[in-house]
Amino acid sequence: MGKGEGSIKGILAYITTDKNRYLGGEPLALLVKDKEELVKISDTIAETFLADIVELSNGDYMIIKK
Repeated sequence: MGKGEGSIKGILAYITTDKNRYLGGEPLALLVKDKEELVKISDTIAETFLADIVELSNGDYMIIKK
């Protein structure tokens, strides 16, 4: 792997269905109603910013820019 490959330039958004994990602030934090909405919003944000989606072990999604 070359220098800089795989490195993350930033987290664009954190998306969750659990209001206890919704803290707001930077990066953009979104609270959605269910898994279906989580997937749709994540796909749209990632496509718009040419970013990647990471699913965390707790089921939340992060949109990251590499």
